[in-house]
Amino acid sequence: MSPDIDERLASVVRALSEVILPHLPPDASLAQEQVHLCIGHLQIIRAQIDEAPAFERGELEDALTLAEALSAGISGGEQTRKALAALAVARSEAATLGEGPSAVRAGRQNVLQAIDALVKAAACDADAPSRAYLSAEILRHESERTLKDRQWFAPFGFDTL
Repeated sequence: MSPDIDERLASVVRALSEVILPHLPPDASLAQEQVHLCIGHLQIIRAQIDEAPAFERGELEDALTLAEALSAGISGGEQTRKALAALAVARSEAATLGEGPSAVRAGRQNVLQAIDALVKAAACDADAPSRAYLSAEILRHESERTLKDRQWFAPFGFDTL
């Protein structure tokens, strides 16, 4: 019988904690710090693994919501129009990539890259109201997304909300 993912992660945490960390020289403070960081990340992954697909789906949905809002509220010159067209393609592809974790991550990454390209294009040739709208909409979106991220990591003491 092969161990499940949680058992495998626990095994790595034990190896780092009980074998590697105690054998690091006392003056290897950076190495000790990095091992502690790895252990912490592995423990967080273990705690969040079951909820991760839903969280990542939420991240994609938020990216798509932002993309839709930006698409509806921005106009400009040739670069902006091209970036808007690329954003429309990224939105469409994200909707057809599938529901698997890799597809969700790829869709989110593609949408965010297209948004980044739109921001750069809008800085070049979007009209002033569009640039103001773009900034306000991104800040509003990121404020909401940051709250979700803070809630996601709150159980681990990173934030006191």
